[in-house]
Amino acid sequence: MRPRILFIGIDFYAYITEIRAAFDRIGYDSDFHPIESTDFWSKTAKKFAPGPYQKRLNAYHARLIEQSAATRYDMVLFIQVHHMSHANMARLREVQPQARFVLYNWDSLTTHDYRPYAPFFDSIFTFDPDDARTAGVTYLPLFAIPPFYKVDRSRPKDLDLYFVGAIGSLARFEALEKLHAFCEKEGLRTHFHLKCSPAVKLMLKRKGKSLPGITGESMPFEGIIDLIERSRGTFDFANHAQSGYTMRLIENMAAGVKVVTEKTRIETEDFYRDDRFLAIRDHDLSAVPEFLSKPITSQLDVEQFSVDNWVRQLVQPQETGA
Repeated sequence: MRPRILFIGIDFYAYITEIRAAFDRIGYDSDFHPIESTDFWSKTAKKFAPGPYQKRLNAYHARLIEQSAATRYDMVLFIQVHHMSHANMARLREVQPQARFVLYNWDSLTTHDYRPYAPFFDSIFTFDPDDARTAGVTYLPLFAIPPFYKVDRSRPKDLDLYFVGAIGSLARFEALEKLHAFCEKEGLRTHFHLKCSPAVKLMLKRKGKSLPGITGESMPFEGIIDLIERSRGTFDFANHAQSGYTMRLIENMAAGVKVVTEKTRIETEDFYRDDRFLAIRDHDLSAVPEFLSKPITSQLDVEQFSVDNWVRQLVQPQETGA
């Protein structure tokens, strides 16, 4: 009988399906349950009625835990855990005493501090190397899913730089403003898709700020693949304070797309290649045109960042250090 994983986390785009498929490829079955709903009504209740919302969420978790007791799991995996109460976590350990409990965080400690949950887990991983040192947990970068390895690299490039992302901070928007102005001046072709909540749209309007591509909609996955295939490079600027690399950086690296990033730490990485990455400082974009004009000629083992390799790390027992 194959080992079985109880998988609890945010149901984020296609990633959960791809993670489960990767578990299946390495010989594990999995049952996934979202840790919370991300639909409009749930987000509204969470914002305007947090007390009743948390009460309903706790009850949902309690039902999920009792239902899980009918199955003997070998591993319980959380991607993010801060939505679950300590009481429910304790109960889950009671009903799954044989399971190895694993936590993966793809937000930094500055966004969600997961350290109070450490006693419930046998292994804790984070995408953020600074947090790994601070919390005494294991550093494991994010991953790329198979479609990014299979892009059509032969398509003509009608774009120089693209950016797809949510505007969660004014700093990200202002970095994109500077990028857009620079590209216009240099004649570089760009495509922006900037998802903004109504509140962010209002804030930008009040500040008199605007850019092409502001929208309230997410871009379909097929649209992202299309932009990757048409573009020489992408711009990487994180929404939140973090030292970990974004999913965008790793996905574009896997797809063979050049990356312009504000993460200067990348220059110290074993996988750094100067024809693949350009680290910018203080918004100095002067090196971008020459960087984009040169083809990628270096060799790089991008398979090390595959989702299959990522799940293999998760299933290997190790100490948290916490």
